[in-house]
Amino acid sequence: MYKKLLNLLKEKYIFYLTLVFFAFPLAYIIEGSYPKYTLFLTILAIISYIGMLHTKNKVLVFIEWFILTGYITYTTIVFNPMNILFSFYLSNLLVWHFQDKYYTYRTISFFITINCLTLYIIANPTINIGDRIILFIFCSICIITYFSQKYSYERNKLKNERLKHNEHINLLLAENERNRIGRDLHDSIGHTFVMLKLKAELAEKYLEKNNIEAARKELKEISEISSASMTETRSIINKLKHRSINEELKVISDIMTMADISLDIKNNMITPPSQLVEWTITMVLKELTNNVIKHSNANKCNIEINESSNNYTVITSDNGSGFESIDGTELYSIRERIKLVNGVINITSKKSPTTIKVTINK
Repeated sequence: MYKKLLNLLKEKYIFYLTLVFFAFPLAYIIEGSYPKYTLFLTILAIISYIGMLHTKNKVLVFIEWFILTGYITYTTIVFNPMNILFSFYLSNLLVWHFQDKYYTYRTISFFITINCLTLYIIANPTINIGDRIILFIFCSICIITYFSQKYSYERNKLKNERLKHNEHINLLLAENERNRIGRDLHDSIGHTFVMLKLKAELAEKYLEKNNIEAARKELKEISEISSASMTETRSIINKLKHRSINEELKVISDIMTMADISLDIKNNMITPPSQLVEWTITMVLKELTNNVIKHSNANKCNIEINESSNNYTVITSDNGSGFESIDGTELYSIRERIKLVNGVINITSKKSPTTIKVTINK
């Protein structure tokens, strides 16, 4: 029970820290500035505030919300206009606890309450003009804080969702890659082992019959099969280390499909590039498309690979958020990769669409 309570306090400790501001009405009650019955109202407001942090029952939450709202309204109008600052409790609950959208009863009642109280304070002739200005500024700050916190929360939520989405894509890709490796090994090495087993059994039978020449022939074939299998295994391993451009484009197409991004590919290459140039192009394609998936928020992407007499060009464009500004230091990892082949990268359009052109010498 103690550990459970401690965990609850750890999860909501920020909300509990803000309870310190209820010390002000309690101090005024002790001092005599507020009537004694206000102690009951204050305790009820504190209980309602804490109850909303842990209550799942919608009816109870409804009652607790309006008890706290009513307390803020009553104490602001009857006792001290500064009590409108307790509206920060409401805005924090809306954003960080309830995570409400704009059309819920809590959000609507919050804006009605704070705007009505602000109008009351501005129109109240018993409050001097200086205090009215200060309180109006505080009310404005409360509303601005709500919207800034809401924006920050939504942005973090979107970022976390994108990270989870990328993790899911990475897991699917890893699973696909494992399956591909498994199929390649099964189709090549598995078949080879069956043949080796049969040849070895056949050679053994020939030896039992003293048919040396036939056994020698089978052993020679075993040696040839083993050598061919070794070559094929090396080829599979090399493919794991390095994919061709067409293979990379196929993987990119699969990734884009998983990320719900429409992809159009135009590969106009005719001459096979050197191994270094092909490796560079595949790395460039991988980096550019990873940026589109992870950072652009795009739903459409185009890839175009062209060839001239002197170079290859890779052009990607998307309808995502793009670059706010360009200072020449963007896409640093790609710039480093293409140095080996005297490549050049240019952001030809920073937004709507975002277009990047990479030129690699043959």
